[in-house]
Amino acid sequence: MMIGAAEARAESVLTMHIEEQTSWVQNFNPFDLGGRRQSTMDFVYEPLVIFNDYDGGKPVFRLATAYKFADDLKSITYTLRDGVKWSDGKPLTSADMKFTLEMMLKNPAVDTVGVGETVASVEAPSPTEVKINLKDVDTHFPESLADFPVVPEHIWKDVKDPLAFKNETPVGSGPMTEIRRFTPQVYEQCRNPNYWDAATLKVDCLKLPQISGNDQMLALLPEGAIDWFGSFLPQIDKTYVGLDAEHNGYWQPPAETVAFQMNFKSSSPGNAEAFNDMTFRRAFSLAMDRTAMVDIAGFGYPVVNNHASGLPPRFDSWRNKAAEGAQDEWLAYDIDKANKLLDDAGYKKDGEGFRTTTSGKPIAFPIIVPNGWTDWIDAVQIAAEGLRKIGVNASVATPEYEQWQKQILDGSFEAVMNSRADGPTPFRGYFQSLSTGFGGRITSAPSRYSNPDLDKVFDDYRRAATDEERKKLFDQVQVIVADNLPVVPVFNGPTWYQYSTKRFTGWVTKDEPVMNPEDHDNNRMRLVHLLRLKPVQ
Repeated sequence: MMIGAAEARAESVLTMHIEEQTSWVQNFNPFDLGGRRQSTMDFVYEPLVIFNDYDGGKPVFRLATAYKFADDLKSITYTLRDGVKWSDGKPLTSADMKFTLEMMLKNPAVDTVGVGETVASVEAPSPTEVKINLKDVDTHFPESLADFPVVPEHIWKDVKDPLAFKNETPVGSGPMTEIRRFTPQVYEQCRNPNYWDAATLKVDCLKLPQISGNDQMLALLPEGAIDWFGSFLPQIDKTYVGLDAEHNGYWQPPAETVAFQMNFKSSSPGNAEAFNDMTFRRAFSLAMDRTAMVDIAGFGYPVVNNHASGLPPRFDSWRNKAAEGAQDEWLAYDIDKANKLLDDAGYKKDGEGFRTTTSGKPIAFPIIVPNGWTDWIDAVQIAAEGLRKIGVNASVATPEYEQWQKQILDGSFEAVMNSRADGPTPFRGYFQSLSTGFGGRITSAPSRYSNPDLDKVFDDYRRAATDEERKKLFDQVQVIVADNLPVVPVFNGPTWYQYSTKRFTGWVTKDEPVMNPEDHDNNRMRLVHLLRLKPVQ
């Protein structure tokens, strides 16, 4: 009997780690930001277009092959790739994209990209064209759809609650749609039998073992079973590269800003009063020992961010010096100054030495950080120690990662250390984390901050037609943020990326820095990275 080449080829299974959990729950609902498996976007639901931050924001077209604004910039038409099928074999057409957008418009709970603020109506003039009529000019719109999942109308039209739906056996458009095995300890997600770009895809299955945190990852590394992951590894040259110097590699370029964010809509009267007082936020900032967070908690991998604007170092060309004068004085580590600030403002101490608000209400809050994120937990402990030195009753809470996300999204938290997902320009990170419309909608907007002046500049930026206009408007964004300190920046973490060449080649490296190499859910380019990989022959 003849055996075909495809049949003879051994199945290639890529083992990856993308999220810390103590147990897997089968949930591939792309709209459930707090509960979905982080292999849902990109691998089950392919983006329309990805903007490559490492290539000047150049679009990488996937489900879409083009988009074009109308002359008046009041509408945009996407051209979908012809011949794409869902994983169940049915055609993916403009009707699916129209259905998904209209589902978001009708149900704000699943509007994960903010189309409710921008989209007036949707048309599908042909099977491969979607015309989106905008409420106003929004030249930023294509970038705002970067996290937009198109779902199949023939499946989702019968779903009564699209947020609660677990979508355990997804029908998707991406390269890895078939859930072959799912247990609380491991699941396997295998190739889409109808994937339009199957010729490029050389990986047959993704294997995702349950790993609860950095310590468990360190214990597993000697087995050499993980191909692609992004974890905090202290002394990485010793603890990872040293295990197999021929195959183990890493690249950790600077990434987004990590900041402490307070819940401006806290249900605790005392906490809410304090968080909404800029004097309190300045004192909070002065109590942060950023150097210790970087050197001790982060083993020197992050870099201190001493700017009240919080601008990441990689956007230096956007930096506005007018936002980095007196405002940055509040980012020094100065316990005496913080105490004096609170004393002068009337934050008195109670019998236990903890401060109350100026109206006499108690202030007490945990800062939440995911269990297992050891570097972040250590950083938050340093922060809590600083706050207690100025009489603020702060503590550390470590919910599981999924619960941490849900607390951020439902607003049942007080303070959190968090990062935001930047885009090809710094605008996206600021807009999505600090605009009123995004407050609480996504995990990088926990504070629920609202500033009409800032919202106006955001709107003006989205209407801007030239880069020169955008640059001037973003100068204003930086000044408003630095003046008001809505979040407390502390450092810029690295991009977490480690890989092994033992079983696969094609990895992005520091010698070929063509894209963000991380495999986490905040990086859409991970799809393109996956398509580069080939099993070692």
